[in-house]
Amino acid sequence: MANADLAKLLYEIADLLELLDVAWKPIAYRKAARSIESLNMDVSELHQKKGLEGIKEISGVGPGIAGKIVEYINTGTIGELKKLVASAPKGVEQFMHVPGVGPKKALVIAKALRVSTIADLERACNEHKVCKIKGFGEKSEADILRGISIKTKGKDRVLLGAILPIARELADHLRTHPAVQKLEIAGSIRRMKETCKDIDFLVLSKKPKAVMDYFTTLHEVKHVLAKGDTKSTVILNSNIQADVRVLDEKSFGAALQYFTGSKDHNVALRSLAIKKGMKLSEYGLFDRKGSYLAGTTEQDVYLKLGLSYVEPELREATNEINIARQGTLPQLIPYNALKGDLHMHTTWSDGSHTTENMIRAALALGYEYIAITDHSRSERVARGLDVKRLLQHKKEVEQLRKKYDDITILFGSEVSIKPDGTLDYPGKILKELDWVIASVHSRFKSPPEEMTKRIIRAVQHPSVHALGHPTGRILLARDPYAVYLDKVASAAAERGVALEINSSPGRLDLSDANIRLAKSHHAKFVINTDSHSTDQMKYMELGIAQARRGWLEVKDVINTLPLKKFLKVIQH
Repeated sequence: MANADLAKLLYEIADLLELLDVAWKPIAYRKAARSIESLNMDVSELHQKKGLEGIKEISGVGPGIAGKIVEYINTGTIGELKKLVASAPKGVEQFMHVPGVGPKKALVIAKALRVSTIADLERACNEHKVCKIKGFGEKSEADILRGISIKTKGKDRVLLGAILPIARELADHLRTHPAVQKLEIAGSIRRMKETCKDIDFLVLSKKPKAVMDYFTTLHEVKHVLAKGDTKSTVILNSNIQADVRVLDEKSFGAALQYFTGSKDHNVALRSLAIKKGMKLSEYGLFDRKGSYLAGTTEQDVYLKLGLSYVEPELREATNEINIARQGTLPQLIPYNALKGDLHMHTTWSDGSHTTENMIRAALALGYEYIAITDHSRSERVARGLDVKRLLQHKKEVEQLRKKYDDITILFGSEVSIKPDGTLDYPGKILKELDWVIASVHSRFKSPPEEMTKRIIRAVQHPSVHALGHPTGRILLARDPYAVYLDKVASAAAERGVALEINSSPGRLDLSDANIRLAKSHHAKFVINTDSHSTDQMKYMELGIAQARRGWLEVKDVINTLPLKKFLKVIQH
């Protein structure tokens, strides 16, 4: 069972309950869904080992939701979801998942137009029927059409944070077979692209038939689409396609380079080979007479072409080959470079774990420092803290500092940026905080001039240290808001405010292209997880990967600094 499938159903229940104006339950279901998403083991395995009590041990899962999870494990369905769907007008369930629509708008549209499919909704927009509904307009129509486009475009893609653990677990299973001498994950997963379509495995083996037999009979396999002598394709239980190719030693490196991609990078590399009188393919690098030159390792291939090695994250045809020819590629930030995580939420707002739980998890990860950053008061749906609760939380953190003196705990907040660019707490309260992340949580459809002015005003506030998820995108769900990021980056650089690279799998905001843009305007960065549970702190790897795809080095990221230097940097 895929935890992601169960989490999706819990999110759907939350949305439908919200549609019916049910109090507090939507928050509870969303909290449980986040915990399920970040579990380190399959929820059905947990149930098999510990039963209902094991399910109730999951953070944020009470007896009621635990019962529904067990129902899903046993039957594959949740009765309450069926009832909620049946009680909603036809079409609402589909419409509310269109980016920019949501449960309440979906209900209004379904009732007003009596449409029940996405195709019907798209047709209604194109015929300008939606703009005639009270409360809607031409802009609403355009936004819905854009949302349908996003939903359709992304339907075959999976978040990196969801597909990566599946690929790694399957790779570990394959490596246990004695015929597998070596195995690598290739494709867009190896490049750590934010969304991926399928999983590619390359195997070095002298017994390809044994590998094919083993791969196609693994318990993770749902359907076998093709089984050949050296290549097989399957659909996994998670409905993701996976391919295995078996190669010999001489071609393994060339094949790894080829199947890692990107396509544009490979085209440029093959063009370079041709200019040098060579031929490059997945079988190796050859001279014009067909004599083998390289292919055992990727490094050999790049070296023979006169290039320094190009890390997989850089292979997107963004001038990396020309720079590799000059030998001046950046020394990318290592995956173990960070000293702290400076964006996390606790049970004080919409997190699933206590402040102390988060501190212990940070210690286990070896961090020198962290910042506790629950939501500010205007974020009511996330149980944002009013001033009274904020100061109570500060007292709790002060007590925990005494107990955990081997890690520095900064008391902060993710403070919402109001539409006029002012912050959600007054200046005297912001001075009580050690670390302030300013984030946009509303009015995403503002014109770019207005949004840029709003954000620049926020980053110029003397109490702000970082700009959270700077473009507001939700992968496969919501486009970035329109903003002149070059101007924001310049303003942030001038003030010494870091731009966040948010490691949450659904955000990975900034994008790789925007990281490069911001770096060109001398911005500094901070990589955070935006964790809402201890398990989500592992997402830091995704943020570091995004930083690497954005060509960042250690010197570009402020939370690579040891504690004393970090504290000095954030003192404006």
